[in-house]
Amino acid sequence: MILKRIICVSLLLFFLQEPSFFAQDSIPSYIITTGKLPQLAYSSGEDRLGSAKMGYIDTSVVMKVIDTVKNLYKVQFSSQHYGFIEKIYTEPFHDTVLSTVLCESWRVKGGDEFDSVSFSLSGRIPYKSWMEINPSRIKIELYNVQSNTNWITQLSSAKAVKSVWYEQTESDVLQITIELVKQQHYGYSIGYNGNSLLLKIRRLPASIQKMTIAIDAGHGGTNLGASGATSGILEKNYTLLFAKELQKILKKQKIKVLMVRETDTTIDNKDRVLWARQNNPDIFISFHLNSSGRDYIRGVSTYYKHIGFRSFSQSILKKLLEIKNLEEFGNVGSFNFQPIQPTDYPSCLVEIAFLSNKDDEKMILDPKFRSKVANQVYLGIKDWIKDWK
Repeated sequence: MILKRIICVSLLLFFLQEPSFFAQDSIPSYIITTGKLPQLAYSSGEDRLGSAKMGYIDTSVVMKVIDTVKNLYKVQFSSQHYGFIEKIYTEPFHDTVLSTVLCESWRVKGGDEFDSVSFSLSGRIPYKSWMEINPSRIKIELYNVQSNTNWITQLSSAKAVKSVWYEQTESDVLQITIELVKQQHYGYSIGYNGNSLLLKIRRLPASIQKMTIAIDAGHGGTNLGASGATSGILEKNYTLLFAKELQKILKKQKIKVLMVRETDTTIDNKDRVLWARQNNPDIFISFHLNSSGRDYIRGVSTYYKHIGFRSFSQSILKKLLEIKNLEEFGNVGSFNFQPIQPTDYPSCLVEIAFLSNKDDEKMILDPKFRSKVANQVYLGIKDWIKDWK
């Protein structure tokens, strides 16, 4: 009996003295980003599109883990800034103590198709970028960093960038402002080249004939989408019909067109983004058909993620509302749908009408309506380009 008590007390003392023994096995102290298109999120909240996204992040960025929530790690960027990342885009990173990184010299220059701004850093760190309008700016926050920037070289070859400056807003947060020459945002990419963070800013093309337009027919293959209220038609088949109508109009105007899919093919949303980034279109348009549990809801709507691209989605919606009997469902911003999340090119998702509404469904089934929608989207693009001037 005494021996049993000694064993029980010994085991109790072991667990009391080592409370994090099992936690350390399941939750790494540090992670490194990896995989296909890792993204940072603002919260652990959930809906059908996932948690609200902060933006994409490069691979090989090390962050401290402070908690785990379902399939997410809560990670620390700096002393006062946190975010979330899906565990599948990380790997444990051992024997690491994160030290503050220094931001050193900058360089602004122009190229054939874009301007670039490079920031020399002593190591890879988390970052966030976003667009602002009126005036038109790109903002970047660098975390776990201190400025050692004593010069910013700006070459006269830069045509899209007006000026660049920074503020050390917190002891370990650097906020960068890039003011643009034009009021219309036209897209930018951001990522590491070694330990230098490189921002590439697109220039506006001269005309629509100089553009390459990517068309995305939503869903496809095993991803059926919604179905018609009375006809039972599938969204995946009819988004492709609308996409091909727009393709036909653009080709007639001698405009280069890229189709995400031209057949009934299963394509993951991440692969749509990777495909678009690889093909580098001037704009990206995604066609979908809406659905609701309330059959009286109907109408057309356009969606954007970044405020700098809102005018693009508004221009398309305005032209679509000229179609007789097509009602308005609205213009929706901060839309957390992956194919329109990149900042690399202006993008717009068009929910043409509701398959769950009988009146909208009749229009969707009409080939003349599909042709009219495609033509109005084309006119919306043209009007948007005119507004640049």
